[in-house]
Amino acid sequence: MTDEPSSTPAPASALRLTVFGANGGTGRAVVEQALDAGHVVTAVTRHPEQIALSHPALTVLRGDATVSGDVRAAIDGSDAVLSALGVPYSRQPITLYSRSAVRIIDEMQRVGIRRFVAVTSSAVDPDGHPEGGIVGKVLIGPLIHRLGHTMYEDMSRMEEIVAGSDLDWTIFRPPALFDKAGPGPTNVSTEPDRARFAARQDLAAEMLREVVAPRHLRRIVYISSLEGHPNILRTIWRDAIRKKG
Repeated sequence: MTDEPSSTPAPASALRLTVFGANGGTGRAVVEQALDAGHVVTAVTRHPEQIALSHPALTVLRGDATVSGDVRAAIDGSDAVLSALGVPYSRQPITLYSRSAVRIIDEMQRVGIRRFVAVTSSAVDPDGHPEGGIVGKVLIGPLIHRLGHTMYEDMSRMEEIVAGSDLDWTIFRPPALFDKAGPGPTNVSTEPDRARFAARQDLAAEMLREVVAPRHLRRIVYISSLEGHPNILRTIWRDAIRKKG
């Protein structure tokens, strides 16, 4: 079933949020929008010196989401936890997603935090990833899966770990991500919609919406942007191939 296009409502009161992967494109968008909405944010990254944002309600912590002590310190006192962790494509085994899921869930359960919102990819599900016609089916789809198969395998492990927990979780599976000036209308669905793109700003807005006014508890959902459509080959080059160099 597909939900109606939506936008993030203003929260009735400030929440205390912990954001892992706060230095990535989606993580930065989540942090910025959360602060704009009046929330109190702990931004967790291995490279805090790269976060230029300053705000009275923002705490930036150096931390590794696969280290229990770092996770414990980061989520202390939080109402909800969001994970926007990400790594470039690699032919080497990737374990960040699954290892971080174990640590975050363990620490959330230890202190009694219930709400967890995370990001994987529509490419985790072959039926959920767009083919984009003949070119997509013959060229783009196989290229994406060849470049990212180790990433998608670990994302799948992460989803299994999260879904097997007793937390109030929601997992977003976006297609190819791009940036635009700000959030706009989106389509969010519990079924694959074969969309080709989602803006990080739109993804961040929907993640925050799920924290403020949950609609998809213990569900995996797909998201696409209804405005803005970049070139997919340029997106693959920027976010996957060029980053590997």
